Amino acid sequence: MNFKSLIYGILVLILSNILWAGPKPKNIIILIGDGMGVTQVTYDVLNNPNSAFTRFKLSGFSLTQSADNLITDSGAGGTAISTGERTKNKSIAVDTAGKPLETIIEKAIKLQKSTGVVATSSITDATPADFVAHVSNRKSEFDIAEQFSNCNVDILIGGGGKFFLPNGVPGGHRTDGKNLVDAIKSKWNYVDNFDDFIKNNNKKIFALLDTANIRPANERNFTLGQITKKTIEILSQNKNGFVLMVEGSQIDWACHGNDQKYLEGELKDFSTAINAAMDFAEKDKNTLVIVLADHETGGTSITKGNFTNIKLEFISRGHTGTMIPVFVYGPGAELFTGIHKNYEIGRSLKNLLEKK
Repeated sequence: MNFKSLIYGILVLILSNILWAGPKPKNIIILIGDGMGVTQVTYDVLNNPNSAFTRFKLSGFSLTQSADNLITDSGAGGTAISTGERTKNKSIAVDTAGKPLETIIEKAIKLQKSTGVVATSSITDATPADFVAHVSNRKSEFDIAEQFSNCNVDILIGGGGKFFLPNGVPGGHRTDGKNLVDAIKSKWNYVDNFDDFIKNNNKKIFALLDTANIRPANERNFTLGQITKKTIEILSQNKNGFVLMVEGSQIDWACHGNDQKYLEGELKDFSTAINAAMDFAEKDKNTLVIVLADHETGGTSITKGNFTNIKLEFISRGHTGTMIPVFVYGPGAELFTGIHKNYEIGRSLKNLLEKK
């Protein structure tokens, strides 16, 4: 980070403290639809009668560029949200020089709040890793897994068992002989399937629900909303509050594949998670819910079809540089209306994270 950027960042934090005189939330729930742009949201609202996006009255936009590229990847995009700093593509919660950056999850732990990270990808994938680990290359998933096994996050849920288990153990891919699941069991209540998770009332849970990624929404008998609701029930027992990040990971993969059916299922699944968060927040009155993306994928558009048969078109199989929508509810929501750079959103979230 150069001197001008440092001074700018300090000024932003000072001004936001001075100008924002409203209440600060006890809890923060961050829902990231990976690769979800305006068209993906439009499609869900038009196609899904139960779309959770219609519950929000306040919204804004985020510019998603990374420090070294007009088109961000999930490593840099997620880092901007989790740390409030812009970094290079492939980076996971480190600055442009490779120095670790404090994440909102790590700050919450210091404030004795409960914390959780949930994803439908491998838990070691870029976006969930952005909130827990610190590496210069998102592909270093064995290193990321080791950092996860040593972290102090209360609830971790995703796929990726292969990164935690050694060769020779069913599903294991590690070549260093380490069995990180053994280490996990010494700190968390470990489960490897949804049924055991949903019945679990332990305050510290590490759930690796698949050796690779969790199966697509259309191929499983549980929703991201069920996982989110259960996680909130556990985390909300902490009198100091909690911070939770939930990612609908496979929205991005559907758009990479230009697969409308796959996308539809993932958007509906993500909508169940938003509903779970909003149900809690509306009753709690002290929770900020923010729904956004790290970037848009596919250059997705609606140019054909009718009200009963919408047809999506894609101009790319990669990420794009278009703005993404931001939906907010709860204390501090007004800070996120209008157009912001992605790292400004991250800074505002961390600035709101204070003891009540």
